[in-house]
Amino acid sequence: MPQHLLKILAGLFIGIFILVLAAGMALSIDKPLSNWHLESSFDEPFDYAAGSFTDYIAWSERRLRAARPDAPSDTVIANLKPFELVPEGDCPTDDNGRYRNGIVLIHGLIASPWSMRHIGEWFNARCFYVMGVLLTGHGSRPGDMLPATWEDWLADVDFATNQLAGKVDRLFLSGHSAGGTLSILEAAQNPDVDALILFAPAMAIAPASKYAIWLSHLGRFFPAAAWFELEPEEATYRYESFPFSAAAQTWELILETQARLASEPLTIPVMTVASAQDTTVDVQATFDFMQALENPLSHTLLYAQHSLPPYNRTQVVNSNLPADGIISLGHLGLMTPPDHPHYGRDGAYRYCGQYYGDETDNFARCKAGERDFYGEATEENRGFGLIERIAFNPFYDDMLAEIRLFLDQLAMDTRGLPLPPQLPGGNIPDLDN
Repeated sequence: MPQHLLKILAGLFIGIFILVLAAGMALSIDKPLSNWHLESSFDEPFDYAAGSFTDYIAWSERRLRAARPDAPSDTVIANLKPFELVPEGDCPTDDNGRYRNGIVLIHGLIASPWSMRHIGEWFNARCFYVMGVLLTGHGSRPGDMLPATWEDWLADVDFATNQLAGKVDRLFLSGHSAGGTLSILEAAQNPDVDALILFAPAMAIAPASKYAIWLSHLGRFFPAAAWFELEPEEATYRYESFPFSAAAQTWELILETQARLASEPLTIPVMTVASAQDTTVDVQATFDFMQALENPLSHTLLYAQHSLPPYNRTQVVNSNLPADGIISLGHLGLMTPPDHPHYGRDGAYRYCGQYYGDETDNFARCKAGERDFYGEATEENRGFGLIERIAFNPFYDDMLAEIRLFLDQLAMDTRGLPLPPQLPGGNIPDLDN
């Protein structure tokens, strides 16, 4: 090779090395790591092909206890692990011992099964067989998110879906955020799924997430650089810290879901609950997904801070309740009752991460409960004062009534009875404006 080309290649290599070094150092600033941010040593595999859901719960508990030896109580571990709710003895079964309905519940990114537990109990009280999964890398410690992939998460969902399919006649999936995306992908590839009930499904996220995979690789050389956010881990049932790898895997999950839907559009009924003020996922993409569905029973329950025009198969609820200290709903807690002991209005948890790291005392004040309003942390809302991100749904009972109506309509459809008339149509609004 000519000498001048060797010099060019050497200069290019040195330039790349300096760039990577600078990026790694810049992304490591003010990110003190602890054991909490390292992958736990638990290495016992689970046999998804041969294991039962009971085995999966027991294995998950061993994983949680190994990663969280300082867990404050057995109650915390019980709330973090997967759960199975079998219908009561007076719930009918067919000649083969199968229950009429079953539902798999899938929590969102950095959350845990407890975020879906309360609505799971509501389904179970209506004779649903309920299984709640714990996605790989979740519930234990944030460091366990680093090696987790969307394929791992889908394997958890696929396992639970197949486990439940043999126990019920009609199978539902219900997921929040990335759990909603996993529900859609599983339904697109699994004909056993009969309907979906989604909460703020992630159909699109910030475009910058496509680069997160490259940033996550820096963590091999600069461990702190693997983290987009490092906040104090004060939450018991969700992570406060967020690695770049989680954003990268969510991006890949969304791409895979979109590709699958392009070749195999969903034909089953889908109900989605969302907020127009969601700052975590692109709610316009969620709305477009719902409007493209052809099943006449599919519809959206949309909470909006501002008035919106009428449009097809969508119910809009005004979520601006300043007299009640609430100015909007957001991404969190759409499936959570206001009296939830942890995420509710008077619960122990306060979501204030939007203020972490700024030069004011807003983070400490918010954590101390000195909010002006509950709401989503939009730029508009933050202009109204100190905002605590709302982690519960003040319209919870009304939402359950809408879900019950959706289930009743599905029952009518399966019996061949007339379906309700379609809602008046309208132009699809641009929710970004």
